[in-house]
Amino acid sequence: MSGPLADVRRALALLLTTGVVLAAAACGETPLVPDADETSTAAPVTTETTTTTSSPATTTEESPSTSSAPGELDPDDVGRRLTLNDFFNPSPYWEEDRYDIADEKQVQGIAADVSSCYSAQELELRLANNFEELDFSVGQANDSTSSDASVTVEVLANNAQVEIRSVPFNEIQEFSIPVEGVNALKIHVYLDDRATCNGRVTAVLTEVTLD
Repeated sequence: MSGPLADVRRALALLLTTGVVLAAAACGETPLVPDADETSTAAPVTTETTTTTSSPATTTEESPSTSSAPGELDPDDVGRRLTLNDFFNPSPYWEEDRYDIADEKQVQGIAADVSSCYSAQELELRLANNFEELDFSVGQANDSTSSDASVTVEVLANNAQVEIRSVPFNEIQEFSIPVEGVNALKIHVYLDDRATCNGRVTAVLTEVTLD
């Protein structure tokens, strides 16, 4: 449709549209849209540190050992066979092993080589006045270098001689030494000069016990 009437209608439509837009602008709010360039700041992340408290370790108290320290003897040692470790500071010439002596085979013993009539091999016990008797046996190992020598066995109790005896090859002799009131006891072994001083034998102590 053309003509004045059409023009009037177009004008009214335009006027109506403009009014609606102006009314919306006056009464409504346009939502704010953040710019694409705007940087979003994230809330800081808090890391919580958990402290673990461990229970204190439980310490188990051990009862004191009743065994003697090397070279120290106490009443609990009565009746047991003594070893080289029970003697006080033995020289390195002494050793503990098994030996054939006379007609006895593989006897557990404490031994040293003896090759002089004037220089003794020594063993010492610290008894602390706790015992009444010391028993032991002495012989020569069957594989000793010499078979014609005798071994002198001398026992000193508190530095006083209480026994001295000669032990020939192919014999085992038993000793019983009273030790009541004795603190330091020494056993000396050396060649018996009544036989020969030129030999070399392995003197062996066996079955050493205290009562």
